Parts: sequence; C-alpha cells; structure tokens
Amino acid sequence: MTDLAMTRRRRALAGAAGITVALLLAGCAGASTQVIATPDLGPSPTDDPISGNGLWLLDGTAAADEIVDAVRSAGTVRYSGTFTELTAASPDTEPAPGRGLTVEYEGGPAGSSASFAAGDQRAHVVMVDGRTYTTGNDAYATATALDAAARGWVCSIGTTSARDEWAPLLDPAELVASLLGTGESIAVETPADADTVVEVIIGSAEAPVGIMTVAREGAPLPAEFTAGDTSGDGSFTFSAWGDPVAVDAPDDPLIACSD
Repeated sequence: MTDLAMTRRRRALAGAAGITVALLLAGCAGASTQVIATPDLGPSPTDDPISGNGLWLLDGTAAADEIVDAVRSAGTVRYSGTFTELTAASPDTEPAPGRGLTVEYEGGPAGSSASFAAGDQRAHVVMVDGRTYTTGNDAYATATALDAAARGWVCSIGTTSARDEWAPLLDPAELVASLLGTGESIAVETPADADTVVEVIIGSAEAPVGIMTVAREGAPLPAEFTAGDTSGDGSFTFSAWGDPVAVDAPDDPLIACSD
C-alpha cells in the first residue's frame, strides 16, 4: 500500500463518518458455484496499462455503479460490521465510547440470516422463501412491541417492520450503495504494482468520509470499509462472494406464517 493510501486510511478513521453513523444508528430504533463476470471498464489510455479491472479509470458515479452491480451479480456474501457511538457529557470533555451496533450476515436473495446487537438489544432475522422470521431478547421485544419475539420465532410474509428496521443491513447491494453514497464524492486510487485491492475514497482527499477496498482483478467486489469521526467509528468486512449458503426456515416458529 502506498504512503498516500496509508495517510488517507488514517484520515478516514479520524475524518467525517456521516454515512456510517446515519446508516448504522438507524438500525438501533466452500467453492463458488456462480461465475462472476469481469466488468468491461474499457482500455487504459496509457501505453503501459496497469493490470486489473480498471475501476480507477471511471468517475465516481460510474465506479459506484460498477461496485453495486458486482455485488448484485455475486448473489451471496458473508459480512460483519460494527459501529461504536462516541458521546461527550459536555463540550469540554473527551468523547467516550457509547452504544454500539454489530451485525453478522450471510446469504443472498434466495435466503439470508443475520444477527444484530444494538446496545442491550439482541435480534436474529432469517429471510427465506419470501418469509421473514424474527426473534430476540427481552430488550428487543420491548423496544419493538413484538412481545412474542422474546419467546420464539415470529414469522411474517412480504415487507415487514423487521426488514425496515434493519434496512439496508439485510440487503448487501443496498448496504454497499449506502456506504458509497451518491458517487459524486468518490475517487478511486490507482493501485501500485503490488496491490491486490483498489481503494475507493469516499469524500474529499482532504477529509474523506471513509475508504472501501475492492478487488483489483475481476469484479470489483468489496473487501473492507472503514470510517469514523468524533461521533463514532465503524467498519465492515466482506468475504465469500458467490459461495453457496444454505439458509433454512426455523423449526416450529411460535407464530407461523399464514399463507
């Protein structure tokens, strides 16, 4: 990684993290069997082209679109994310770690499973066959007025409050699109010879919101995302793109779906 990239990574952890803060705190209220196509990003304009998928040749909006399209095409993924809010008792005191949010997700459109922890709340959401199954601890059940969730799985069909509550964390493409933002403030670093990933800078070079690293070869699938400021810091890691994931509906839900 270049010195410039390291400097920007450090800035990202101390720069503005508005996207991640808004995204994550909103949630508080095997071998691959799929071929992932390499996007055609066009030829390099140089006589000695840099190898890779050429994401760095695109403007911010086009680069964001390529990344989100690659996520949708991949189908399945495993990711984990954390966010810790920083709070200060007064303007004169140093911020201290406050409430946090963690998420563990695996799956894709055909079926997915996700676990959440937000403050004292714990929840688990399974989506399969057009149904959403939700369970959680007493704090989660109280906060959501879903009393039965503390005693077992509660099933619902179609769009549900559980999906809305944790959006966009239950949809990999929507999550990545939210982290990238509009694309207008994105810059893609040209990789050095030894780099295996490409760094996507979100925000200005002087004060980036965050950094997402994506694959340099083939489809530009995300590997990591980091961001942070005085209100908190967060990160995501992505892996197992396109790998098969088996997700089964819970046995004997307390409240079953009515077809």
